[in-house]
Amino acid sequence: MKDLYRGSVPFFLSKLNGKVIYLCSSNKNINDYYNTIIDFYDGEILKLEDIEDENDDYKKKYKFLDIIENKKKYIVLMSLSFFLSKFFFEEELFSLKIGKKINFKLLEYKLRENGFIKNYLVEKPLEYSIRGDILDLYLLNKDNPIRIECFGEEIDRLTYFDVNTQKSILNIENIDVYISKNKDKKYNFFEFLDKKNQRDINFYLENVEILNYKLESYILKDRLEENKYRNIYTRCLKNFHHITTNRLDIDNQKEYNDIRKIKDLSENKKIIILSKEKKIYDKIFENYKNIETRNYPHFEGFYYKDALVLTDREIKGISVKKEDKVKESIKYNNINQIKENDFIIHENYGVGKYLGIEIIDGKDYLMIQYAGEDKLFVPVENLNKIEKYVSELGKIPEIYNLGRRGFKRRKLKLEEEIKKFAKEILNIQAKRETTKGYSFSKDTVWQEEFEELFPYTETKDQLEAIDMVKKDMESSFVMDRIICGDVGFGKTEVAMRATFKCVTDNKQVLILTPTTVLAEQHYERFKNRFYNYPINIALMSRGKSKKEQSEILKKIYIKGIDVIIGTHRLLSKDVRFNDLGLIIVDEEQKFGVKSKEKLKKIKENVDILTLTATPIPRTLNLSLLGIRDISIIKTPPVNRKPVKNMFIDKNKKNIKEIILKEVSREGQVFYVYNSVEKMDYKLNELKNILPDFIKIKSLHGQMPPDQIKNIIHNFENGEIDVLLTTTIIENGIDIENANTIIIEGIEKLGLSQIYQLRGRVGRGSRQAYCYLINDLEKKYTKKTMLRKESIEKITGIGGGFELSLEDMNIRGAGEILGEKQHGAIESFGFNLYLKLLNEEISKLKENYEENQDIKIDIKQTGFIPKEYIEGYEKINIYKRISEIKSLKESGEVLKEIRDRFGKIPAPVSILFKNINIKVKAKKLGIKEIKEEKKNVYIIKFDNLKINFDKILTMIRENKCELNNNESIKFYKYIEEFFNEYEEVKIERI
Repeated sequence: MKDLYRGSVPFFLSKLNGKVIYLCSSNKNINDYYNTIIDFYDGEILKLEDIEDENDDYKKKYKFLDIIENKKKYIVLMSLSFFLSKFFFEEELFSLKIGKKINFKLLEYKLRENGFIKNYLVEKPLEYSIRGDILDLYLLNKDNPIRIECFGEEIDRLTYFDVNTQKSILNIENIDVYISKNKDKKYNFFEFLDKKNQRDINFYLENVEILNYKLESYILKDRLEENKYRNIYTRCLKNFHHITTNRLDIDNQKEYNDIRKIKDLSENKKIIILSKEKKIYDKIFENYKNIETRNYPHFEGFYYKDALVLTDREIKGISVKKEDKVKESIKYNNINQIKENDFIIHENYGVGKYLGIEIIDGKDYLMIQYAGEDKLFVPVENLNKIEKYVSELGKIPEIYNLGRRGFKRRKLKLEEEIKKFAKEILNIQAKRETTKGYSFSKDTVWQEEFEELFPYTETKDQLEAIDMVKKDMESSFVMDRIICGDVGFGKTEVAMRATFKCVTDNKQVLILTPTTVLAEQHYERFKNRFYNYPINIALMSRGKSKKEQSEILKKIYIKGIDVIIGTHRLLSKDVRFNDLGLIIVDEEQKFGVKSKEKLKKIKENVDILTLTATPIPRTLNLSLLGIRDISIIKTPPVNRKPVKNMFIDKNKKNIKEIILKEVSREGQVFYVYNSVEKMDYKLNELKNILPDFIKIKSLHGQMPPDQIKNIIHNFENGEIDVLLTTTIIENGIDIENANTIIIEGIEKLGLSQIYQLRGRVGRGSRQAYCYLINDLEKKYTKKTMLRKESIEKITGIGGGFELSLEDMNIRGAGEILGEKQHGAIESFGFNLYLKLLNEEISKLKENYEENQDIKIDIKQTGFIPKEYIEGYEKINIYKRISEIKSLKESGEVLKEIRDRFGKIPAPVSILFKNINIKVKAKKLGIKEIKEEKKNVYIIKFDNLKINFDKILTMIRENKCELNNNESIKFYKYIEEFFNEYEEVKIERI
């Protein structure tokens, strides 16, 4: 038996040699140890937490199999549930190597036999795709899917590819593909190691009493396996070295919070401080020789020989989080993707129904159904004239006959309304640009130091948002910027850096939140992040007495408070600032009309920063139109997994199983029930169906503020397993261990609201679940059914921005920009309406360049063969091709197509050749090229762009001839004309 401090366990393990398997007493310990060991250990390290599902089981088992067979020095951190599970050996192995022959048919047969599903594009594990000579395959034991390209029967190329972009990211020479699930041959932990002849492993387990309790919990769930569980666990107790972990002086926590007491303690004891804030602690303890600081953020303190090791947990009372090095791929289905039977709108003919692609004379045309039997065939090169029709879902738009003037007349009338609205927008912009604000100073050394202390790696989008906010603040104009990012994507850190910049210029910051709960959460976060800086932060909430509120108001007025955080109470008349420099509004859509009007009055000359995950449509579109600036943080944090959505029928058995499943993996559950009146009834109902050891509490907004605070605090500390709550938790609750949410009464909630609630789980690296209760006794409205469809589309994270567009579809686009624009949006759909409005704004600004069509009539026509690219993916590619504006862009798109779909067929090569001709023609001011016969071209120029001198020179040199007053005739390849016409001759001096 060995006693260790919990904080010292990873250092103990790092010093061990050889093979080590360590059985942990909790998943939290596994993650904390892993994140430290990985920084100090020179062998392989693997963490094996509780198994999420069958796919997760095989993924982890393959990694375990690989490490024990192929590594001589490793540490495996294992949970009890993983230890008690069944293990398998690899049965069938496909070794793939460049130059080696492969049998696609046999491999496909094996894939299907083992549960792989064929999909046109591979998007998730256990999917494969065959497109010509390319096989895409997403294996369970790999973080990225692989792409195999053959030349005949030989493997010609092997790459990993990104599931989002579908582009190759890394070339590889060879790979072993395990596809068998070994369903028939399963062994317990010791049988598995015996069969693998693994006898030189050092085994450890920690905290026997906790493991004993956990064993009984597993047996409760599966009585049939009780004897097997007990036998293997008894053998484990006999063969493993036992360790008991202790926590560092929990009772002395307040003593370590006091810097003066740490200084006093150092007179008789060596103290080592492990923190990322080394520079700050160096200054604080500058003259104390017995205190040593090291730049390392550790999770918990411990005693090491005669020294006391302290961390931010002891000094500041916060847990240090470290990010994993693995990144999961996320995908969101684009709602603007055009699919068969969708309504689309052609800017000249109006709304029609897209029926698919029709091949006419070797060319691809989009077939669109109009009124009656009318059909329009649009060549793919004119895709830029077509948009997906986005308006109120379920409402069929007005469809006109072709060849009649119905749509054209309506368009002319509505364009007048758009022109008026464009002028209004420009007036707002002009007023905004002439309003002078305060110019903040450039970043200081303090600012750089503060930013270095951020415990995570910033994403590219996050850095761009931070940079734009700083530029806005440093400019002389008043900032009005929206930061749109999904839940947990780092919006708060952007706000914190803006706050620090403002306060270091001796100005005050107002942070507004829609709920007391969110205000409390922000207050705690800001206090922790600004802990070692002389910045006064205060909270104004309804939990404060009148006397406390009065004291806070005085301090705000005399500048005794730098940062004030609270709800709409801070917009009252009695709140007077000394020198307000920045307003930060979190979740603007939650504030009422009166609050927004009050906000308008105080923000006239003050920079404002709005944070939102799902901006209201009006906000979103004002930002798209340039009335407000927007920064979008799309990139998910490292290792974030998408929340899985599931609709479940309302019955007690389902709910009981879901809760027990989460609690058995040491997690916690939110149960959303948005009725304060019936809350006690629901609480008793849950208590009756769940075992006594499950701890349940209820929470709602009518409780006293102190009670709300205590319940959330207890839930955060793991003292509550299930929190029955109203939508009060919609904003601001960030509890990493809560990874299941059950939502009842979805018919009464908006799509954005459901999305926000869903965002309360999945804040860490564990798989999270959102269960939406489908009440079979209720009849759902059409809008509720559409909302359910939209929720099902959200397969990943990072969809908040797109979701706001989807929400707009459901609620109707008419409300977005006011009633006057309702008819225009309804007729054109949102996409085309916005395009026309932006064009009108550009015309008024006199920076509009009309996109003139260039007519290219060449004998050889290109297209994408049906067997090369299929379905809606073909439309996506055509859409991208139609938007190509440079030869460089053309080359990049062609390279991507080659990578994703294989060898370029002749028709696609011709298609790109013609696209390149069009690009060059536009650059040279040519408006029409017609191939009269082979290598005889009629070329027409835009009279304003033609180089007459060059044409006259070419005619004199018999390189071309005048055809008529408008065109010339050229007798070689068209590319040769471009070379001649572009050639610049330097006159001899």
